[in-house]
Amino acid sequence: MTNTQQLATIDLSRIHMRRGVQQMISPPALLIPQFIAGEENAAVEELFCGLSIERLVEQSPIILFGPNATGKTILAHELMGRWCRDQNDRKLTLTSGTEFGRALQRGIKADDMDRFRQIHRQCDGLLVDNLHELITKPAAQSELVLILKEAQESSRLIVITAPELPRLRTGYHPALQSVLSSGLSVPLKCPGPEARLVIAETLAPQIAPELDRESIHKFCSRIQDTPSALQIKGLLNRWTLHLHTESQIKNVHPKNNPSKGGLPKQSSIKQMEKIVGAGSTKPSCKDLLKVVAKEFQLTLDALTGPSRKSGVVRARGLAMLLMRQLTDESFEAIGAHFSGRDHTTVMHACKKTEESLNQDSELHRIYDRIRQK
Repeated sequence: MTNTQQLATIDLSRIHMRRGVQQMISPPALLIPQFIAGEENAAVEELFCGLSIERLVEQSPIILFGPNATGKTILAHELMGRWCRDQNDRKLTLTSGTEFGRALQRGIKADDMDRFRQIHRQCDGLLVDNLHELITKPAAQSELVLILKEAQESSRLIVITAPELPRLRTGYHPALQSVLSSGLSVPLKCPGPEARLVIAETLAPQIAPELDRESIHKFCSRIQDTPSALQIKGLLNRWTLHLHTESQIKNVHPKNNPSKGGLPKQSSIKQMEKIVGAGSTKPSCKDLLKVVAKEFQLTLDALTGPSRKSGVVRARGLAMLLMRQLTDESFEAIGAHFSGRDHTTVMHACKKTEESLNQDSELHRIYDRIRQK
């Protein structure tokens, strides 16, 4: 890890199926070969320093938590890989909440729990990615509690990733929340201004080699939200497409005119601002209505109207809850989007939907899918 002013870079590599890896759920492909940590991710930098790696087991269970696409999964795999570098004979099990639940069910149905426990208990390090996928699986949570307690007694490493701290989210078994609270919790955040600039400069040669440093700086200076590295790539792609289209209209290709291709003109800057603004990570209530309506195959009129059909009520409650969680709107303001329903009705719908999320696995999948968009 090298420091550059207030930034740190954590080199990333991929764990391959080597001897000692008993099970592996592969992480997503690397966007860039480093994790760029600004002051917003100082806790991540501290976790990856040499002394911390040597003492990981003392801080176990380790929870990496934060929004979607902040690098939790890749960093968790990297953490396990570094922990094994000095002792290559360590056995690892790298799984996810969904796969953990499926493996448990397979073991129960086949009356072969010995195999399940060999993989998940007789290992030196266990990674459970996306813990929230177990919220609707109480039996799997109970099994995980036993595994975690046994791991603490035998000094084994446990690494967990989740969108938020388990103790702050309903649906987890109290015993699971308790045992996870005994370890180290590391928040991950989307890159700040300095980190965004480095990420954009790293991505630009792959996307648009004709862009110069000044153009990239102007692009980043107009980002007012907090996009993830993946979203930064998407914004760069959209802006580059606009520049190429504009050049083709003028019959001048940027690569054939490097002296003009780098610095954006005033019209391009205005378009850039529109693109960056459209890439805001904070959705509006109207955006959420459209997404929920599409997920449930409903019209907007049906979703926001008076219908009391169970499927419509289910979708409407989810839309209200998402608006409450992802926007700054009050209960009363949210009700205005649903034919003027009062704040008490909205509050009741949100509470009922939260309870349903703990029991309705299909609704929970839709909820997670929308939040991750």
